[in-house]
Amino acid sequence: MDREERARIRQMVLNCRRILETELNELLRLHGLLPDREVPAPPERREVQVRLKEAFKREAEGYGEARRRFIRNSAFTLLNRLLCLRMAEEGRLIAETVRPRPEYGGRSLRERDLADRNPQLGAQPEALSHEALRKAFSEMQEHIPLLFRPDDPYCLLLPRLPAYRKVREEFAQLPAHLWREFETLGWAYQFFTSEERREIRRRLRRNPKPDDIPTLNQFYTVGWIVKALVQNTLGKLWLEAHPNSPLRERLDYLVPCENYFRPPEHSFSVSELKVLDPACGSGHFLLYAFDLLLEMWQEERPDLPPWQIPALILEHNLFGVDIDLRACQIAAIALYLKARTAFERLKGTDPNARFQPTHINIVCADIRFTDENRRSEFLGKFAYDLKLQAIVLKTLQECEHAFEIGSLLRIRQPFEKLFAGRTVHAEEFRRKQQQLSLFLVREEQLSFGDQLLPVPKPLTIAEIVDAIRDFVRRSAQAQDMGSQLFGMDAERAVQLVDVLTEQYNVVLMNPPYGAMPPKCKEYARRYYPRTHNDYYAAFIEQAVNLAKPGGYVGALTGRTFLFLKSFQKLREEILRAEALPEVVWDLGFNVLDEATARYAAFTLRKRWDGDGVDWKNHPVRFFRLTDWDWDEKRVRFEETLSHMRTPTSSHTR
Repeated sequence: MDREERARIRQMVLNCRRILETELNELLRLHGLLPDREVPAPPERREVQVRLKEAFKREAEGYGEARRRFIRNSAFTLLNRLLCLRMAEEGRLIAETVRPRPEYGGRSLRERDLADRNPQLGAQPEALSHEALRKAFSEMQEHIPLLFRPDDPYCLLLPRLPAYRKVREEFAQLPAHLWREFETLGWAYQFFTSEERREIRRRLRRNPKPDDIPTLNQFYTVGWIVKALVQNTLGKLWLEAHPNSPLRERLDYLVPCENYFRPPEHSFSVSELKVLDPACGSGHFLLYAFDLLLEMWQEERPDLPPWQIPALILEHNLFGVDIDLRACQIAAIALYLKARTAFERLKGTDPNARFQPTHINIVCADIRFTDENRRSEFLGKFAYDLKLQAIVLKTLQECEHAFEIGSLLRIRQPFEKLFAGRTVHAEEFRRKQQQLSLFLVREEQLSFGDQLLPVPKPLTIAEIVDAIRDFVRRSAQAQDMGSQLFGMDAERAVQLVDVLTEQYNVVLMNPPYGAMPPKCKEYARRYYPRTHNDYYAAFIEQAVNLAKPGGYVGALTGRTFLFLKSFQKLREEILRAEALPEVVWDLGFNVLDEATARYAAFTLRKRWDGDGVDWKNHPVRFFRLTDWDWDEKRVRFEETLSHMRTPTSSHTR
């Protein structure tokens, strides 16, 4: 995507943001929520006003700040939903809902069909548009619940028809081919806050607020760097286990590396390969990893109908975390559309083909518990099993400040002990499996009587999530928005604990850098004493911790860790004893649009007992690309790599 196309996306996104924020401000006024105070709402709007006031409590302590934050998050959630529908329309995955056509009288196909079935509704253009949107939202909720859940407080208010028409006009300014590009979503994520980012930079240099962190670090990782990092981690790991794989011919960015690592003494199936991005943003690393994983599945499992594979990749292989709800929404949209598009291509004429992924593993760490009474009520649901209750309590405690700490939560080891310590009788084990439709142990493996069996972590997680969803359903029936919000945060907390208590074959990331917000800084001093001096350094330490022995870390970060004294412990204690570099790209300036830092990209191999490597004799491939700007860096890397692959060449400049 060239700069002119990116500029068009930027203008569209900023215009839509202004339209939606202006509209939401006016809608809040109509519901009695003025910028500086609340007043009684008209009788027909009082119920929604109560729900809005509960939603405000989760945003911030002060009324004005809570209102401002609610408007911003609602605007982007609405924009994300409309972007998703528009891209799904272009891919012919849903009935056209957002795009109006002259042949339908300026309405969308879905609006025309609804009007034909219900002429009374058709005579009310605004009600017709809202009903069409609700129908489309309901269809998408099954596939992307993170963005389309019906109880989402950010979608309590829909834009009135004049504002909605303006958004549609802005969408019409983009050429059709950009609605077929997954990159459009990533750039929308970055451009939504571009003006806000400049304002934050003028306002501060240190001590950012939690809400500043996503905005300051919303940069879309350029394609060639993503490709290089994924191929030299996930691709290299696959070729090590499958040296004759035909995938080798596709890995044109694979850097030849000769070192003395002995492969770990275990094999793996593609269904066991796990890739994590702990600061996933719009999901760019995961999207490219999807392409490689698709080929890996087809290579290893020719017995499977090809159309089954896209859903299996979403369920088994790809995991992402971000503290920014907007980023998580974008990543979930992009992965769903990518997988659904692959499914449509692979299904052929098979009448049994269905695209039904059970879940997309994108987790939002924007968790903000606000009510101790609801916490006590919720914990009471687990009084029947004190060990399970202890896991839930520990989850709520550890995630209390997750909206600031995010993927840096250092919880894997303590939770491993909690999960491992839970046992139930065999008969109870069977009942739970059947109730939750999660058959982790076969019937013939279960014996009855008083025998105690360890409960696998997935069953414990599923049991907690099932209880949370029941809590949310009951809260919705009682129209208790506060309890609904608590339940939504509790579910996110359980999902976050689930992800951060695993280890991964590959960890890929472009983490935040610079100063941390206060709670995160305090947490890092305690749990990251070697790397708390910089955000990205702590993320490197956590990435190594979350990688399996013999696994890979691939990252784009600031380059200061290469030489500054303040990163000495990172270099000497972590990048020697725990994970060794294999490839380093020293990139310098002019790497990411709107970013002003100097960058480096690199891959690390997680060490393991008996790996046979002495760090003093461990070779590293180093590419110095600081002298070139923007896309010239890619060209120089490709030229150098071509020379390295020539048999007569041995230099690594």
